[in-house]
Parts: sequence; structure tokens; C-alpha cells
Amino acid sequence: MAFCLITGFLRKLAYTAGFFLSLLIWSVPEGFGGPYGPGSTDIGTGVIYAFVFVFLLLTNATYGTSRFSLDQLIEKRWPSWRRVAELRSGTV
Repeated sequence: MAFCLITGFLRKLAYTAGFFLSLLIWSVPEGFGGPYGPGSTDIGTGVIYAFVFVFLLLTNATYGTSRFSLDQLIEKRWPSWRRVAELRSGTV
């Protein structure tokens, strides 16, 4: 996951997997931010990470391919890689 986020490799898959992994971590080990008591306001960090991954997906869909990602270098050699790595198939 860290390699994909740092280098921009398989971004669509990494962001989607990161979203579900964050929700899984938030629900099981963090117990949905519990234990709850009077004055408890902490919901846990997993749900915040899930929102960050959704934001990354939306940013990637809105602005397209990043010129600094590993996916763009692979797409130059193999154009069909775009179907695996990108959310939209627009031009660079």
C-alpha cells in the first residue's frame, strides 16, 4: 500500500483497497471509535483515513493522470494500462 501511494502505482486499486482497509480497521480493532462514555468525542482515525482515500479517488477522477506517477510512465509504454490504473480514460 505504501509503495503504491508513494510512487503512484495502481492508484485506482490502491485508493479503493485503502478505503476498505481503513473501514475494516475502524470497525474491528478500533470498535467504531469506542468505548463510548460521557463526554467521549473521539471517533477514531480509521474513518478519517477512509475519507482521505475517497478524496484521493475524487481528485484522481477530476484531474486525471498525474505526470509524476509511475502509472503514467507505464501507460506510455502500454496504453492499455490506463484501464487498470485510471478512473477516467481522458487524455493526459
